[in-house]
Amino acid sequence: MDPTNSATMVKAKRKRANASQLKVLNQVFQHTFFPSTELRIQLGKQLGMSPRTVQIWFQNKRQSWR
Repeated sequence: MDPTNSATMVKAKRKRANASQLKVLNQVFQHTFFPSTELRIQLGKQLGMSPRTVQIWFQNKRQSWR
């Protein structure tokens, strides 16, 4: 597969947080709307998510909370 040919590239399927992950994320959200880098890394390890995924979840949650 040639990575320069966009026709052969397959988009990764979206992974949604499961119920137990959401429970933890929502609990943390009640305490802080803006988790530190260290907290995002810790949450990512605890929940099996990347810190970037945790960051995006908080961004989306803040946006929907408004």
